[in-house]
Order: sequence, then structure tokens, then C-alpha cells
Amino acid sequence: MNPSFFMLHVNTTEQTTLRAPRRVPAFFRLPGQYLSFLLGLFISRIGDSLYTLAIPWISYELTRSALVMSSVYAVSVLPIVLFGPIIGVLVDHLPRKKLMLATDLARAALVALIPALHLAGVLQIGHLFAVSFCLAILNLLFDVAFVAAVPHLVPGKESLTRANAAEKLASQFSELIGPILAGLAIAAFGGYNALWIDALTFSATFLTLLKLPSMGTAVAAASFRKVLQGMKEGLHWLVTNRLNISLSLQAMVGNFGYSAAFGVLMYYQLDALGLTSQQSSLNYALLGAGGLLGTLAVVPLEKRFRRGVLIPVLLTVGMLGFTLIIWSRYWLMPGIAFGIVSLCNIGWNTLVQSLRQETVPSDMLGRVLGFSRMFTRLAMPLGAMAGAFLSARYGPAAVFALAAGAKLVEVLIALCSPIRRM
Repeated sequence: MNPSFFMLHVNTTEQTTLRAPRRVPAFFRLPGQYLSFLLGLFISRIGDSLYTLAIPWISYELTRSALVMSSVYAVSVLPIVLFGPIIGVLVDHLPRKKLMLATDLARAALVALIPALHLAGVLQIGHLFAVSFCLAILNLLFDVAFVAAVPHLVPGKESLTRANAAEKLASQFSELIGPILAGLAIAAFGGYNALWIDALTFSATFLTLLKLPSMGTAVAAASFRKVLQGMKEGLHWLVTNRLNISLSLQAMVGNFGYSAAFGVLMYYQLDALGLTSQQSSLNYALLGAGGLLGTLAVVPLEKRFRRGVLIPVLLTVGMLGFTLIIWSRYWLMPGIAFGIVSLCNIGWNTLVQSLRQETVPSDMLGRVLGFSRMFTRLAMPLGAMAGAFLSARYGPAAVFALAAGAKLVEVLIALCSPIRRM
């Protein structure tokens, strides 16, 4: 793909017909190599949907235990909390392109290990825990390296929001159609064999990465003392920069509330509303559709409104989304409400990712993101536990009220911090 539009020298009478490229959607006014990589990322994340659906299925096949299924999810979140800062240092000290290539190869091998062990007749539940734990580390390593590399792939601050929105669009579209394709694959080949397909999808990002230029200059290899010093510098930069720590606090509060609400969503649909599986699936599809709308809306909205205005407005609309589900028992309301929340969350995430890339020095970005993600992801299991407790004691409506309250706190953080001046 050509990274720029063709420059055509024409006379005045021809200019009217040759201005069409300006009407190309904003998402495609990006370097061709970056768009090619997003296509590979889209295919890879389709594979992630296979893994997301197959692992609970395999866990159930091995143990018939809901507790074990939940524990596998918890194990997949734990490495983010434990190793986020260290991963940030690695991203800042190693060549990002080579790091992402090695990560893709390692992830493919890990995923393929599960069906391979099954074929050998030795697969145990402990293998799933180990693979989920290691895969979470590699996923975080790849994601942080990608975010840190975007400013090198898409030069110019004015293009960052568009580039991040395009990445979110690819991710949300994969989350919309991925579960459908994953369900078909598992039905056709079984949960174990579907993972072979997932392993192959990592080649999509690997091959597109090979064509990309270097993404930042690597720092010389660090000793253990320097690694610790680097972590300290990243933490200090984050907590002393009022804008970025405010964004992290928003994410912590938001993850807590959303995890609480999302954790009881299926229970609410099946138990409180008595929906069928088809009706529940439609509600989840609306959630994905909301995310897609968020990626499409954020770029034109940013052109019309300052980020300091847009961020609290998005959070307020998300709060109203959670409020809707409290007052209405219409069977499509869970999908409508969570779709609104998803739209606002994706818009917020896109804007914040651009702010990070613009305000954090490139050689610090990995470390700052590592600590930020550690703090923000820690709130997810805590939120899920709080949601389970509230739902059991007071019902799901109390959980949705908690999530709405968390959104209100996010709005207040935006209004009382440097975010409002952006």
C-alpha cells in the first residue's frame, strides 16, 4: 500500500474531478505500511477470539468446574499487575520491532502447545494456567511496544488520534465478528483444533512487521541496577505528571466500575430478564457495535471539540448508559446500555492513548505505560469481586448503580485536573 496519496499535477479544469482523495475516510489517510500492519493485527485478533472462546471450553472439558474457569481468567490478568513496570523497561531498552517479532513467534508457539499436548494425551489443567500466565505477559509486551511505536510509524501529533482510532476500529471489528467465526470454528473442528488456527493468525502481524521500519532507537542493554532505576524513573514521571496520573486514576476507577457491571451482565440477562441465548448474543453484538461507532466518531468529534471538553462529555454519556439499565427491563436494554458505554469508553481510550503518545517522552513511554497499566488493571479483578458481592446481596441493579457512580467520579477527575485544559 502506498503510504501517501499520489501527487498529480493537473490544470485548473481538472482539479475539480481530482480532489476526490480528500473525501477518503480519515482512517485511510495514514501511511500505507501502518494500514497494512492494522490488517495483520485484525487477523491476529480474530485468532484471539478463538482463544478466548476455546480456553473456557477446554477448561470445562478437563474439569467441569466453574471455579477453575474463573481462575484461568484471573491468572491471565495477574501478570499485568506483577510485571507491567518491568515490561515497560524492556520496551524502552530493546529494539521495538525485533521485540514484537519475537513476541509473535513466542505467542504462536504457546498457543500451539495446548493442542499439541492434547494430541500427545498429556494435557492437564495446570498447562492451561501456565500458558495463560505466559501468554498474558507476551500480550502485554506486544501491546505496550505497539503503543510506544505508533509515533514512529505515524509522524505528526495531528495524525495520532486518527492512527489510534484506526487501530481501535480494527480491534472492535474483530471483536464483533471474531466470536461468530470462533463459534463456527469450534463447532467444526473442536476447541483444541481451533487453537491451531489461532497460532497461525500470529503470522499476519509477523509478516507485516517485517516490512515496517525501525520504531525507535534501542537503549544499551541495562544491568539489574539500571533496570530498577529505569522502573523508578517511569514511576516518578507518572506520579509527578498531573495530566498522566489523572488519566491513570480515571482508568482505574473506570475499570473498577466496568468490570463489576460486565461481570454480572450475563447473569442479569439469564436470571433476572430470562433471556434466551439468542437474545443474549444480540445484546453482546450491540456492545460490539457501540465500540465500532466510538472508533468512527472520535476523529470528527476531536476536530470540533477540545479534548478537555470531549472527555468529560463522553464519560457523562457513559454514566447515563449505565443508568438506563437500572430503570428499564426491556430485553434489548442491556445491549443498548452497554453499547452506549462501549462507544464512550472506546472514544475515551483513543483520546487518552494519543495524549500519552504526545506528552510522554518516547524513551520513557514504555515504562510509564507499564506502571499505568499495572495500576489500572489491578482494579479489574477487584471490581469483578465487588460486583459479585453486591449482586448476591442486593441484586444486579446495585452493581449497575456502582458502575454509574464510577463514571461520575471519572467526570469529576476530568473537571478537577489538567485534563480540562487539553
